[in-house]
Amino acid sequence: MNIKSINFSNSGYVFCHSSFGSMHCDLDSNRKFSLSQGVNILSEEIDSGAWAASYALSMYNHKPKDFTLFEKLEVVLNNEIAISLNEFCEHSCYLDLTYPMFSTRTPVKKLIIRALKTSECPKSLEEIQELFGLDSNRLERPLSSVGNEAFRAMAAIGYSSGKQVFCFPWMSQKRFQYYNNNVSQLLEILESLGKTVILPLGQ
Repeated sequence: MNIKSINFSNSGYVFCHSSFGSMHCDLDSNRKFSLSQGVNILSEEIDSGAWAASYALSMYNHKPKDFTLFEKLEVVLNNEIAISLNEFCEHSCYLDLTYPMFSTRTPVKKLIIRALKTSECPKSLEEIQELFGLDSNRLERPLSSVGNEAFRAMAAIGYSSGKQVFCFPWMSQKRFQYYNNNVSQLLEILESLGKTVILPLGQ
């Protein structure tokens, strides 16, 4: 399925986690998230709902105890296909070390090779490395040891696994500026590949 648009709304409470910290966030039943293919930057405060949506769309089936939702768990794709939040999470990944695929000491290279073997991604390890601009030495390290290249390495693994939606944890403007070159480059790469990106960003 080629995901071109995502419509999602719900109400409740979400305990969002990332390598940077955790926060209790609200989902407002009156708010509808309409996301399109490409980069979606949701600029607002940490607890205003954007992080809750990004976290729900990528982590619901992995950390169900983090969610207290009051409505039917449903996501509408391409304005016509309604699927459960659990089903949607099969198409998405959370670009953070708390995501199960990334919370391992396995080297990045092995994770990419393993992902390519189990997906329909047509590219080779070398093509993935070139596409995401990954350093050969850092490919031999686990994600926790690749420094500022971590976001690109995580996205490379997710892309190799066939993921279509890439969800960031909430970042303050200061943290975004710190990662700016790496994240901006990654946003351009994912957009060029026709993927959907959700980036909750502080005001």
